[in-house]
Amino acid sequence: MIGVFDSGIGGLCSFERLNKIIKDEELVYLADRGNAPYGTRTRAEIISLAKRNIAKLRTLGARKILIACCTASGIYGELDEDERAIAVPIITPAAEAALNKAGKGGKIAVISTMFTAKNHIFKNEILKKDETATVTEYGEQLLVELVELGASDSALLPREAEYLDKLCGKITLSGAAALILGCTHFSHLAEEIKKRLGSIAVIDTAAL
Repeated sequence: MIGVFDSGIGGLCSFERLNKIIKDEELVYLADRGNAPYGTRTRAEIISLAKRNIAKLRTLGARKILIACCTASGIYGELDEDERAIAVPIITPAAEAALNKAGKGGKIAVISTMFTAKNHIFKNEILKKDETATVTEYGEQLLVELVELGASDSALLPREAEYLDKLCGKITLSGAAALILGCTHFSHLAEEIKKRLGSIAVIDTAAL
C-alpha cells in the first residue's frame, strides 16, 4: 500500500495522478482537515502533525508515503530516520523543473502557504542547485482557503477570478520565467493560472 497525505483536498491531485500510474498497488489518502491549514502553524506543530500522519498511514499498512503537502515537505529533514526512509517529500522535482524552464541564473516565482514562503522552503532548494537564480516568493494563504471552499478551474467565482488576476499580474511584473505552484491546493487552479501568465512556464508540483 502507498499512502498520501495533505492537510486537505490539495493532495488529491497527486493522489489521482498516482492512481492512474500505479495499477498494482493499493493507495490510501489521508486528509488532515481537522488540523488545516498547515500553512499558518508553527514548525513544531507541523513536525508533530507530519509524524502523526506517517504513523497513522503505517498502521493502515503503507510501505511508502508521499508527503503531498509542500508545507509538511519543508520539515522532512527534521523527521526521524525511519520516517524519512518511508516518506517522500514533494518539493525537489518542482525546483528542478523550474530551473530547467528558467535556465541558469533565471528568475523563478513561487506561490505557496505563508509557512513555506516565510521559511524559504522552495527558494533554499532552488539556490542549492543554482545559487545565481533569482527567486520571488508569495505567501498566498487565502488561495488555499478559496480552494478548500470550492474554487477550481471549472468553478471560479468573480471575486476569485479578480484575486487571480491581481496575483498573476504581480508574477508577470516580477519578470519570472517560471512559476512554481508551491502548494498542491493550487493544482486545482492550474489552468486558470496558466491562462493569465501567457509564456511563463507553470510548474504544477502535484503533477511531478
